[in-house]
Amino acid sequence: MRELKDAKILDELRPFFYPRAVAIAGVSQDTTKVGSNMLRSMQRFGFGGAIYPVGQRITELYGLPVFPSISAVPSQIDLVRICVPAQYVLNVVQECKAKGVPAVEIISGGFKETGTDEGRKLESTLASIAGNGLRIIGPNCFGVYCPEGGITHFPGQAYPREAGFVGVISQSGGISEDICFAGRDYGFRFSKVVSYGNACDVNETDLLRYFEADDQTKFVAMYIEGVRNGREFFQILQRITQIKPVILWKGGLTPEGARAAASHTASLAGSESIWNAIFRQSLAIPVDTLQDLLDTVTAFYQLPPLADSRVAIVCGTGGTSIAATDICYREGLTMPHFSSELRQRLESMLPPIGPSAKNPVDTGTPFSPPAKIFREILEIIATSGIIGSIIIDKIAMSANMRQLLGYAEQMSWEEEPWFEEIPVQVRKNYGVPVVVVLREGGDQPDSFACEAERRRLRNYYQQNGVPVFPTITRALKSLGRVVRYYLHQQAI
Repeated sequence: MRELKDAKILDELRPFFYPRAVAIAGVSQDTTKVGSNMLRSMQRFGFGGAIYPVGQRITELYGLPVFPSISAVPSQIDLVRICVPAQYVLNVVQECKAKGVPAVEIISGGFKETGTDEGRKLESTLASIAGNGLRIIGPNCFGVYCPEGGITHFPGQAYPREAGFVGVISQSGGISEDICFAGRDYGFRFSKVVSYGNACDVNETDLLRYFEADDQTKFVAMYIEGVRNGREFFQILQRITQIKPVILWKGGLTPEGARAAASHTASLAGSESIWNAIFRQSLAIPVDTLQDLLDTVTAFYQLPPLADSRVAIVCGTGGTSIAATDICYREGLTMPHFSSELRQRLESMLPPIGPSAKNPVDTGTPFSPPAKIFREILEIIATSGIIGSIIIDKIAMSANMRQLLGYAEQMSWEEEPWFEEIPVQVRKNYGVPVVVVLREGGDQPDSFACEAERRRLRNYYQQNGVPVFPTITRALKSLGRVVRYYLHQQAI
């Protein structure tokens, strides 16, 4: 495998992600409008460069002078974000071209996605202007979010300000927004996020080429409805997935979904059989829901490059053990049988009635064994040499959680505040990936307090390289995708 660099695409698209000066065309006295919201979002997000609002019948907004046109801005502009009605967009783009602006985002809708001759003609004209030093993202999009460059789009003033290494390519603005907001809860951060809409110029293939070359991007998540150049897209997808995981959600594969895609971004969705072939012939990881995409990104972000299908499960009930065994089989994971010597060591630590020392290890209830014994169980498994990862399920992972669940009188958990640290210690000390399942909801005595404790635990684990999922099914499914990718990558 070799990492390829495309310096040309890095230079061409850089102004979208790292502009020094940004103009926003379409601000107004009505601060609920998109242009004014875009300006306020950039200010609150903390963009460090110059911002030039452009609008009519207004001379100042949010402490900045407003210019009547792009040509009236006295300085060089790296990026223009256009938020004017569709019938005025062409004039603004032509001004940008004349001024030598290298990057334009057209947030406005009203083009090819309308299905009208007028909309199609207008978008075709925009496409003909692009090139020769001008690149266009959009129309009908949210644009770019790049925390390292201080750039966010108009719903994004509350997005995470710290940068990470997930690159997102989304044809849908709404889905890009969902992914950005979810990143904080799921424990991952972003290098760049691009909502590119109708793709009159910059399209999914260009963006895939950019992320292939971008050192800040280690993983790519995609939501696409259609592809402009299928052959080129497939060639680059095959190439990039040899060095970087690409999690791909293809919208519009059903007949109804294809019709919806046509009205959303004027995309030709393509047949399901073609996309199945694309997935078979590349290392791209297919997902079909937002939850699936987020879970899979979480697993890749938190776990090391894990090419070992052998998993051990430690859980609090036998029923969970049986269900987990079935899921492992379906996800291509294996659950090694423990030797008689290993089982005897584990049995010596478990209560005499109920538990099982086989794989999965059944501790009997979610409230046993004590912390010292629990740590020893995990250490014995981690050092056995026969497993690649450990999943912990249906065990209350803190003294506080046990108290909230009403078990403080039966057990001495309040004396063991370090219980929650055990998975982190095992991962760090023995280099074995650990995944924790923290179940949501239920009939807890104090559900609000339990949820607050669950969130605290989840944040603690995510910050320490231990991915968290709300169900064993989602944990194993995501782990299986990571393992399959790296096993296939090794085989190339």
